[in-house]
Amino acid sequence: MGTLGYPPDLTTGVVPSQERSLYMREADVNEYRALLIAMRDGIMIKSHTREDICIVQSNEQIETVQLAGQREFAARVLERETRILMEIGAALKRIDNGDFGICLECEEPISPKRLAALPWAGYCLHCQELRDSQEAIEFVVPKMAA
Repeated sequence: MGTLGYPPDLTTGVVPSQERSLYMREADVNEYRALLIAMRDGIMIKSHTREDICIVQSNEQIETVQLAGQREFAARVLERETRILMEIGAALKRIDNGDFGICLECEEPISPKRLAALPWAGYCLHCQELRDSQEAIEFVVPKMAA
């Protein structure tokens, strides 16, 4: 048995997990690791905090509306940053596991252009589009209770 319990391919002697990681050089993976860590640290440094979404009362109606808009914006930014931090963390785990750059759905390599645009991408473009369309359908058509 090869690593991770996979039998080696009899024609190449390569274990499937090794075969998948052969398309990306170790130097490339290390560059992505450094980039992801830098992105994570950058978000953490400038990250909005929950204090940015605290409710402040005002006697002026216009100021109240303005504060509500600022709160809504801060909440959306905080939500987006949290999501990206989670995706960066998952990408760093994939690097550690040797699965970085491999689509989580179809197990095909993720294109270098996609990884350059979204270094934390876990899905190839095709699979991501399928996921996005499925999420859109689920958002529009709520599931019926049993």
